[in-house]
Amino acid sequence: MKNIITIISVFGFLVLPQYNFANAGREPQPWITKNFTLVKTVDLPADTIPPAEIIDVITKAINSLNDFNIENVANLYTPNAVVADDEPPYSWNGPTAGVQWVNAVEQACKDFKITKLKGNIETVTVFQQNADNVYIVVPVSYTGSLPGKGHFAAKGAFAFVLRTVNGKWMIKSQVWMPKKGIN
Repeated sequence: MKNIITIISVFGFLVLPQYNFANAGREPQPWITKNFTLVKTVDLPADTIPPAEIIDVITKAINSLNDFNIENVANLYTPNAVVADDEPPYSWNGPTAGVQWVNAVEQACKDFKITKLKGNIETVTVFQQNADNVYIVVPVSYTGSLPGKGHFAAKGAFAFVLRTVNGKWMIKSQVWMPKKGIN
């Protein structure tokens, strides 16, 4: 995929600086039709689908917030794991990073009176894997209830790095990026 992007980038540098955007939609310049055929859309190859054992680990972590079950995350993180989120103190380290994260989110829900918190995992489009490592970005929407029939909603994505430890996939790092932080 990197080669395709490099080729597209080089093509863009050759064509776009010379393209007259003021004449967009009109007759192309003769040098363009003589030397190139411009393509309006480029379809890049789709990323591969993550294996079930990877999705199972990630689903357990994300769904642990549905009922704040620390037992679900107790054995998901590597000994040197790092978790970052937008809840104070913003990061947790070590094999109990997941447990600390779940406890912090539970406390935030109590503080803000959010009940019925539920995470919904959306379609994964970024996934890379080699023999011992995985990088995956998982879009998630959280919903919940607020006092007085109010509704809570948060949308964003987790970037995970998983590693194999003794033949088992474990979370090495987990970072939450709220959608408002992406745009």
